[in-house]
Amino acid sequence: MKKKKKARNPLHYIFISYIFIAFLFSFLYYLPFTRISNISYIDCLFVSTSAISVTGLTTVNLVETFNVWGKILLMIQMEIGAIGIVVFISYGFMILGIRITISNLLVVSKDQNQSSIKSIKRLSLSVLFTTLIFQFIGGLFFYSQFRGKYDTASETLLVTAFHSIASFTNTGFDLFGNSLISFQKNNLVLIVTAALIFIGGLGYPTIMEYIYKYNKKKSLFTRINMRLHFSFMILGTIIFWLLERGHAFLHLNFLDQLTNSFFLSVTSRNGGYAPLDIAELTLPAILILLVLMYIGGASSSAAGGIRLTTVSVLAAKMFSVIKSREDTIIFRTSVKKEVVDRAFVIAMSFIMLITVATIFISIFEPFQLDLILLEVISAITNTGLSLGITTNIHSVSKIILILLMFIGRIGIFTLIYFVLRVDNHKLKYVEKDLAVG
Repeated sequence: MKKKKKARNPLHYIFISYIFIAFLFSFLYYLPFTRISNISYIDCLFVSTSAISVTGLTTVNLVETFNVWGKILLMIQMEIGAIGIVVFISYGFMILGIRITISNLLVVSKDQNQSSIKSIKRLSLSVLFTTLIFQFIGGLFFYSQFRGKYDTASETLLVTAFHSIASFTNTGFDLFGNSLISFQKNNLVLIVTAALIFIGGLGYPTIMEYIYKYNKKKSLFTRINMRLHFSFMILGTIIFWLLERGHAFLHLNFLDQLTNSFFLSVTSRNGGYAPLDIAELTLPAILILLVLMYIGGASSSAAGGIRLTTVSVLAAKMFSVIKSREDTIIFRTSVKKEVVDRAFVIAMSFIMLITVATIFISIFEPFQLDLILLEVISAITNTGLSLGITTNIHSVSKIILILLMFIGRIGIFTLIYFVLRVDNHKLKYVEKDLAVG
């Protein structure tokens, strides 16, 4: 009698898929047909991981390193990274007429951080179409601003498509050589870019809910996302304007100051673009930047960080403890204990990884702590902002950042399930009281 084969956890396939794509594209970037200048393999792997994790950090100048084919590969990889590898595969199955099994749907649900597989088929069919629509609309605005700045129409189209994709996927890669500094006073480019980043950071479930259930009551997930998205966006805009109107924004008029403050507030939670040299910001502004990067965007989106739902659950739990209430309540809804536990693990795991990575990188790098800390947080939260040290770091530091970007994209629990082989057997231990604080 054959021994029944133990089913693998869907998270196992997600982990393997992202590793495979990262290495596959890194080898393609290393081949001569994709580049116009020499590049080490570790830099190829860094760029590939940054693209698949939609981070945007890069150790090389993309314009001076890659040719048209290399840039096209980057666009493809950014799309795969944002939409999800398994959704791409599932979409291909549908086109080819291959039956999608329940186990396939379960893997997709884990990749998109969904608790149910009921809506996964619709999600897989809608995600790619919705993505292309938003990117096309954004591209129309960008083309009107980029036209005439390049020698040929094909080059203008390439830059337009690249920027639109990098914006919506929250990657932050640029073909301008200085992020969006040259567009600091171009409010249209900044606002459209910020809009794409914002929508991409909402998450596909929220976008789909507004498309298909516009007049219906929204889910708890969507209500949390929308309220916190707008709250952090408005609060960040006000704080950045107050802190920088007499410093980094001093040379700008009032409208440009507000636009740049708004853009910083949006991009800091995962966009990766910067309308100015981040090093020009005051220390308080950089600290606010770090906090917003840590928070990130919505679950099931192109954004990273610990995610908005995690923040809301932790805040609700804190108030419950203060009020000596057992249940964790959000919008008159009790949150499951395991959800609260997951939120705590995610938040603490990020802090631990940030601390350990910062210590290790500081061993190999001569840079100040704030420069290293921002680089580390930017990597694990898949934000892509930098104080300018990425191109000058040691190979060991590059490997550490690669690991952080990868962990930030696949998620803490995917890593835990794969590495530790978590056993589902539940053991009951003796409960004890413990003094804390």
